[in-house]
Amino acid sequence: MDFWDFFWTLAIWIPLILLWGFALVDLFASSHTGLAKALWAIAIIFLPIIGVILYFALRPYDDPTYNVSSGEQTTSTDAETVARLSDMNRRGLLGDEDYARIVTTMYR
Repeated sequence: MDFWDFFWTLAIWIPLILLWGFALVDLFASSHTGLAKALWAIAIIFLPIIGVILYFALRPYDDPTYNVSSGEQTTSTDAETVARLSDMNRRGLLGDEDYARIVTTMYR
């Protein structure tokens, strides 16, 4: 393998493969419906460069999946926190003892 083959492999092909993989991972982590995911996956797989560019250009940026905090934490009221904990307890994601311990710790 000469220098230019190695250069094109590192400069072009590896970043394209990484971008293609990132697009697929991002697609399946998004909140698109099943049909939309399937159509986007077909576009990304069968049209790798154009499909990836279109996917990243047209994906919805107001989707909460894509929100990245800038180090600031969102504050919620105690009532909202207790409501979320109560919902988790009701759904079985949080045990009764853990729920009671967290709520009493909040109000100390």
